[in-house]
Formats: sequence, structure tokens, C-alpha cells
Amino acid sequence: MKGYTDYLIILSPSEDVCEQIEKYKQQSADIIGHYDSMYSTAHISIKPMPRRKPYMAEPELAALKANIKLLPPATLVIDGFDFFNHGEEYRTVYAKIQSSAFTTQWVKALKKSLNIKDYLVPHIPIARNIHRNDFDKLWPHLRKIKWVQDFEVSKLTILQREALNTFVHWQVLMEIPFEARHLVSETLPKATSTKPLTGNYRANQQIKLF
Repeated sequence: MKGYTDYLIILSPSEDVCEQIEKYKQQSADIIGHYDSMYSTAHISIKPMPRRKPYMAEPELAALKANIKLLPPATLVIDGFDFFNHGEEYRTVYAKIQSSAFTTQWVKALKKSLNIKDYLVPHIPIARNIHRNDFDKLWPHLRKIKWVQDFEVSKLTILQREALNTFVHWQVLMEIPFEARHLVSETLPKATSTKPLTGNYRANQQIKLF
């Protein structure tokens, strides 16, 4: 599809979190062997925008800057691991983002600024779309690990690559800093403020990065 570009909006963890994710990916490979996403760069996928014409997509993305800058940086906390089901045969294991009232409000504000309507579970993939036989080997190992670590996200990153070309890597198109001092919050229903940011359900599209 000549002339089309894929875009991907992400949050990037800190360098030390990326190093930990790489370590857990290697441990996973030691248990289940090589898997497709073992070399992908640690990230939190926010919004994929596949197969778009650049002359239409890039002005739209540039227009997001004003809204994104109205958000403050956020401290997110990794709290162990969880997984998504993809039908009966496949699973994605990921580092789980701890739920809190602030995290729920911040993610809600981020979705609003990007006009995202779909349910979003912020997570950092460890092993994406692995067969359940491999999952059954890997999950008993990861579920026992107590990993709690906080990190700050201070910017939104927008990546791009040529569409339908499996040999090209993602490249940074723009980075938009979160510049506000405080989050302008909305009143949440009681059930929402305690709703866990967790998986164990049928997930939507998973993104392979780098």
C-alpha cells in the first residue's frame, strides 16, 4: 500500500524499567524458547493508527499538542504481572500497572485528549500472543515474582513507519511533553475509582514495537 504510513501513540517507561523488562523477556525466552516479541522495546501502547495518508494524519496529530500539554506528568507503578486471553489458544503476558484513583483519572484525561472511546488497559507487554502451551510453562514462573516499581511518564511519543513493510522499524515522529502542574479532575463514580487496571479478558489489537 504505497504512500501509506502506520502511526502508533505510546508512553515510554524509564530506562531502568526498560532494562527490567528486557531481563524478564530473556527469562521468558529461557523457559519457552524464542518468541516473536522478545526483542520489542518496552512501551505502553495507547492508540494505533494504521494505514493512514501522511498529509491527512500528521496535521491531525500535530493538533493534539495543545490538549496533551494540558496534562501533568504521571507517576505509574508496576505491580507484578497479568495476562490477556486471545480466544482459546493464545495469551499475552504483561507487566501490570497498579490501579489508583489518580491513575484512573489521568488515563481518563489522556483518552479524552486523544478522543479514544475504547476501553484501555495500560500495560507493558512481556510475551505477546504466545500459544497457551507456552503460557502454561511461563505463567507459573512470572506469577510468583514480586515486582513493584514506580516510574514517571513526562511525554507522549508518536511513532511512524511505512505501512505493510515488515522490514522497517518504527521511527519517532514527535514527542509531546506533559506540561501541566496538576490534573484537572472530574468526579468519578465510586466503582470507577477502584476498578483495577487488569486483564484476563479478550484483548484488542496488540502492537509489535521495533
